[in-house]
Amino acid sequence: MRVPFWQWRHGGPVRRGLFYAMLEGGVVGGMFAAIEVWMVPLLQTRLGAAAFVIGLLTIIPQIGMFAISPAIRTLIRRLGGAKRATIRPSWIQVAALLLLLLPVHDPGAAWAVPLAVAMICLIGLCFVVVGPAWVGWTSTLVPRSISGSYQARRMRMFNVTKLLFAGLFAWIAHELPLDAGPWGMSAILVVATISRLASIWCLSRQPEMPERPRLAPLSARSAEAATGLGGFLRTMMRTDAGRWTLVWSTFVGGVMVAGPFFASYMIAPPEEGGLGLRDFDYTLLLYTSVVVRILFYPLVGRMVDLYGPRAVLRISMALILLLPVAWALSTSLWVLLLNEVVAGLAWAGAEVAIGALLFTTHSDADRRAELVGYFNTVAAACIVAGTVIGTTLIDLVPPIAGSRYHTIFLLSLVLRLPGLYLALRWLPGLRSISPGEGNSLVRTLPGVELVSAFGRGLATLFRRPID
Repeated sequence: MRVPFWQWRHGGPVRRGLFYAMLEGGVVGGMFAAIEVWMVPLLQTRLGAAAFVIGLLTIIPQIGMFAISPAIRTLIRRLGGAKRATIRPSWIQVAALLLLLLPVHDPGAAWAVPLAVAMICLIGLCFVVVGPAWVGWTSTLVPRSISGSYQARRMRMFNVTKLLFAGLFAWIAHELPLDAGPWGMSAILVVATISRLASIWCLSRQPEMPERPRLAPLSARSAEAATGLGGFLRTMMRTDAGRWTLVWSTFVGGVMVAGPFFASYMIAPPEEGGLGLRDFDYTLLLYTSVVVRILFYPLVGRMVDLYGPRAVLRISMALILLLPVAWALSTSLWVLLLNEVVAGLAWAGAEVAIGALLFTTHSDADRRAELVGYFNTVAAACIVAGTVIGTTLIDLVPPIAGSRYHTIFLLSLVLRLPGLYLALRWLPGLRSISPGEGNSLVRTLPGVELVSAFGRGLATLFRRPID
């Protein structure tokens, strides 16, 4: 008998754990909506910080990731295991959000900007520990056979609630302008804090599970990644975890050559090579891909379960490779909106596939968290490298069709090619799943019947099932 998802909390430990992990993905959206969008206005509008200060919000957490990620397995153990390593830094984030109220209410103080930067960076640094610990912990609850569907459902809930919180925060900022007083920003920070507190409650309700016995390796080729960052890097091309890391990091490095400039291109005036979009058109173009992701998460999640993350990731990377073409060759809003529809579908597939790969990196939770840390380290290095290349060249490259942005977009396309080549040549697959593995859980996911039928119609887009 099919059990409604909201009744999973009354079931066994696995169903209860999945329920609270899913619920946590929804309630935490308020904190992410605040830190992703409103920290820059806090510094720039409320505190009047210099432009270079904004760059510190990216640089400091990235440096922290380089320093912390290689030792993440040891750090998780010292914090008392994956569950405690997820919850304890979350309490630090709560304290940091509340401490941000001090500079908001005294923006002229000499300590206001340094304290704000320190607290914002501290929130980001906590994620360096929380992310791998959460993956190592929660992935013990998720059967391999529904990893894609579960990831997709959780990400859909997360993005829906984040959009709702984003609308709430925009309304607050409209009613209580940030430059007119402290109460608008204070309200945003308080809501973000409540969101994180609700997230901590959900995490505390989520049980710790013993590892399931593995009768076969997770991957089609079971080569083991070496321990230690140096060993991981030396064996990267010979192990599955290393190849996943190398493929995605190389590709996302090429993406980030243009990544920071799309929003700037949209709002820059035509005489400066931009589109000069009005507020409504800018918002419409910015959030189209987000809405499409929400709509397509169930489909791509089921595709990952049916055909494996390798096939979905390859198709997604091929689509992402081509996205800069429309930005470089067209200024039509309708063409760009259609391009963002494709972008939403492509990035939804990539996100779910990468999440499924990280969940199946290793059968041991501690080792899995360690490998996720290495993955983050290499990916962060490539992201920084791509961002530096794009930032350096944006004022040096010759314009195409009157805009240097177009040149950077096409350069980004070229630099994405190595990642796609590696995905087609090296990306490892996962082992086949036994027919009965996890079927009782996957059938409880809403929309499975519709998605499965649609997925069979798309089967010809994929090279072959999981191998």
